[in-house]
Amino acid sequence: MRLSTTTATFSQTLSGGYTPYKDAMRRLKAVGYEVLDINFCRALTGQTDLVCDNWETLMHELREEAERLGVEFSQSHPVFLPGHVNHQPAERLEVYEEMMRRSIIASSILGVKWAVVHPHEDRETTALDADACIKDNVEHFTPIVELAVKHNVGIAFENMIERETSKRRFASHAAELAALIDVWGDSRIGACWDFGHGNFLYKDQRPALRTLGKRLKATHINDNYGKSDEHMFPFHGSVDWHSVIPVLVEIGYEGDFTYETHKEFGRLPESLKDPLAKIGYDIAQYCLTLAQP
Repeated sequence: MRLSTTTATFSQTLSGGYTPYKDAMRRLKAVGYEVLDINFCRALTGQTDLVCDNWETLMHELREEAERLGVEFSQSHPVFLPGHVNHQPAERLEVYEEMMRRSIIASSILGVKWAVVHPHEDRETTALDADACIKDNVEHFTPIVELAVKHNVGIAFENMIERETSKRRFASHAAELAALIDVWGDSRIGACWDFGHGNFLYKDQRPALRTLGKRLKATHINDNYGKSDEHMFPFHGSVDWHSVIPVLVEIGYEGDFTYETHKEFGRLPESLKDPLAKIGYDIAQYCLTLAQP
């Protein structure tokens, strides 16, 4: 299992600006990271290289720079909508569809193996109806899956957050995530388990990981206290890492140990981010010792 982290670690500056992918990659490489997850999410709000007219050229240049540095992009996080597609203004939906298309093609250019997407639900019509939610997601994501497969990129559906104070949420439970994935019956379609999301629902996440088994293709490693999606380093919250990490080995997980801990950095001045990234790197190195058979 390799250590990986998201480019979103350095994405946002205190002034609200965006750190270019090349700069984020160089800084992460200097800390020690050689495998990265490229985050495209902010393309939906007009940021990242993905919104530029010459985005494909920029992605090819990023791939070339990554190869020069000895860095690999193994995961990506395409754009996602905060609500269901049926309740979006036409203009916003048009932007989403285009940025999703670009996310998948850019992932392919960079050699990404797994693009992580968010299942959705129309709570007004399909809430608490897992079969209806699966049908809805298959309808929405089939064109995206087909585009990804065409470009040799796998799709990994991420588990969602189900809070104590909110209604049931589709795909927060591992069994629902597995049922959605199994509709395709294709090894190029799998799951991404976000441990911070899982911490809202599961006091013990080991059964969820075992339910997913070989379906698990990617991870989002982050911690919280089960109340807010804080995206902190392991051991900064209440996830029991000593118990869950060995289960990744037990189920034969072949993907990366991928940090999604960007909220540790969001309010920091730039001068403090790189030293903190090194602390996170050291924490992850300890985590990987827990994955030794």
